[in-house]
Amino acid sequence: MSSLLHLISSHVKRARAASLRKQADPDKRATFRHRVFPSSSSLSLVAKVKNPIPTSTPWDLLPVELQIIIFAHCGIADLLTLKLVCKAFNQILSTHEQLIARQYLRQRRHGTLPAPLDDQRIYTWKPEDDVVLLSDLFPPTMSAKGGQLCTFRYLSSFHRREKLCSRLCYYLADRIVKRFADVESTFMKTSFPSRTKRAEFIKKAIARVWSYLSPLMYYTLYFLESYADARREQTNILLRDFEAGRLPVPIPPDVRKNMYLELQKRIIQAPPFTDTSTLISTNHCMRLLVLWLRDTVPPDEPNISDDSWIGSLLAVSPFQRIVEYFSAEIGDGGNQRVQRRVFMRNFHNDITLTENDEMNSRVFESAPNVHLHRSVQDVWFDVAAAELDSRRAINHKKERVMLHPHVPFLFGCPDCKPGLSDGCPHHLLNISWTSHRLSPLHHGLEHDTLLNNQAALETYATRLRDHLTNSPADAQGWRAAEDDPTSALSAIGALQSCTWEPISTLHFLSPHHVHEDEPQNQERGPAGLLITLSYEAITYRAALLAPPGVQSQSQKKARKRGRPSKASSSSSSTYLPLLLTRFPKSLRESFITFLSSNFDTYVSPLRISSAGLCDVLESYVASVTSSITSSSTKVEDVIREMHLALSFAPPIAPSLKALNVSIPRETLMSFLRSSNSSIGSSGGAGTGNSVLSGLSEYLQKHLALELGLPLPFPTSGTSGSGSLVGGYVRLTKVACAGFVVTGEGRLKVVARVGEGGEDEKNMGALRGGEALMMAILERAGSGLDREGEQD
Repeated sequence: MSSLLHLISSHVKRARAASLRKQADPDKRATFRHRVFPSSSSLSLVAKVKNPIPTSTPWDLLPVELQIIIFAHCGIADLLTLKLVCKAFNQILSTHEQLIARQYLRQRRHGTLPAPLDDQRIYTWKPEDDVVLLSDLFPPTMSAKGGQLCTFRYLSSFHRREKLCSRLCYYLADRIVKRFADVESTFMKTSFPSRTKRAEFIKKAIARVWSYLSPLMYYTLYFLESYADARREQTNILLRDFEAGRLPVPIPPDVRKNMYLELQKRIIQAPPFTDTSTLISTNHCMRLLVLWLRDTVPPDEPNISDDSWIGSLLAVSPFQRIVEYFSAEIGDGGNQRVQRRVFMRNFHNDITLTENDEMNSRVFESAPNVHLHRSVQDVWFDVAAAELDSRRAINHKKERVMLHPHVPFLFGCPDCKPGLSDGCPHHLLNISWTSHRLSPLHHGLEHDTLLNNQAALETYATRLRDHLTNSPADAQGWRAAEDDPTSALSAIGALQSCTWEPISTLHFLSPHHVHEDEPQNQERGPAGLLITLSYEAITYRAALLAPPGVQSQSQKKARKRGRPSKASSSSSSTYLPLLLTRFPKSLRESFITFLSSNFDTYVSPLRISSAGLCDVLESYVASVTSSITSSSTKVEDVIREMHLALSFAPPIAPSLKALNVSIPRETLMSFLRSSNSSIGSSGGAGTGNSVLSGLSEYLQKHLALELGLPLPFPTSGTSGSGSLVGGYVRLTKVACAGFVVTGEGRLKVVARVGEGGEDEKNMGALRGGEALMMAILERAGSGLDREGEQD
């Protein structure tokens, strides 16, 4: 070890001697600095320390420029600690404080220094650019000589802001992802079977949301601090006018409010908010922050919500109070009760200091019962909405964060326009649905459109919420006895929220996994509506789906026939023939009553005949077969075992109501092989052959049971008519690993969302689920054109 130290010491001595020689030569001085310190041109202005204090170590042999670079690589908190190590460090850190701070900023900013904000600066979403954005938003103060005063105090404030924003973004991301995991418990269990995988998903999803929110939170912090500084500066100006006699009377509260709104307007109309995309993203971040602040504290009364405390928290208290609030809510870092008490005391002190401020009491009129900001809308939101309206940027897109492939998290504002890329059809998977037929929904007296009209969706969501909360059943909480008899006495709580959202598409796969010959752009609008009812203990959903191109085809027929009245009526109604509900019986009946009374629609249960179940199965198998391209994956890997239910009419077998037939995985393809050619060449029903032809022939040969399904070729003893003789034997249920469909209209599509690009087997299940859903939609839509279909 001593030999190594001696070697290092000799190298340092030679480097120092070379440095002194080249510094003495003016011709080589510039070249030396450029070669040794290429990113630190400011180090050439290093001041010589008079009487440097030695440390009696090789440190004394290092050039001052190299010592500055070493200190600049230390953390901000370490610099203050290093001052206490020895007098030599204290002397260097005190003498070269600005050079060390500037070098620190250059390293964090990739060789640049903070620059004034303007319209030309473009910031990326890369994590390494967060420091560039934050230091540009909060640059060092300017000295009297025109330079920036980069000090350790500035670095400390920079680090404090960075840490506050990071903690707040983490708290929001943690709440968002965990709420998603609670609401989407079925999706979590099916997509991530093990607890380890679920924990890994939550960890990665929190990191994604955390990273996305960080730059937006910097803009939010910039606005709040700029607003506080502007109020303080305006108060100083008004105080000088008051002392000079130019302000005869104190300013009343309404005038004070208008003055504060004008201050906010000036901030929003200046950089960085002159960029409309930045203004929109900051507006979404502010709304997300307020939304979760409201979520933590329920309103005092059901219909009255006082959010003035949120306005005071944003405007009166420093940004640190918001972080303290969320930290106290989850008990991060200590006793939760103590943290809440500390926050409430600090928040109360902030409000008291503002109300008792001597400068404010002399300038503004006293109003004890009036809050400084009566509503949260007084901070940012009213001014931002007016500015977006003036820029004609009302219909903008939502912010989109991918928690997982095919699982987006969307947040925005009421002015966001629902687009095709906003919705996600994964809510239709892994849920047992009860299906109904719907006649067209008429809404022309109130709204011209429904699916693309956010105002209409919010209106009907509010009506449905009022309809459910005012119903007698909601007074005690909806009972789930129909789904779980053991929970008949357990109420699910009060209704917390009701949302209507457009479903962008019925394609479960991402666009780059869709075949080129598939009409993925056939529908030019949302493919349906997703209605979510969130109660205290459970979440219920309903989906209203439309087959692709149905509306456009009806309108084309109306134009061809020359019937403008029919075309105009179709434009004031929406064709959503398939209704899927995941409700208990009492809630489903109340929901159907709401649809009938508000849209003048007729709702009837969807019954699927034996031939219809065969068509659905054939569509699923054909789609799965066409999606498998490698020899390592087979159709039976997706379908696994198949279970069929045959029911009998009472005259045939009074004691035998149903017969369950199970086809194991090993023999599945032997029953499907007879119709493989038709499956491979056609993706739907109507080819004359059924995927159950082999099974029908087997049952007839070995059990003398005529199933009545169409056979691929005539056999002895069969009518070959393709229909059941007398309707005594019916196929009532088809189930496999990918789906379950019953003749009573119960269906479930099973697939793991997010693994389609990695697992060909799961991609086949997703593609088969698309085909099955389209087949059900086709039968629901065709039922509206015929009188009915009977087995």
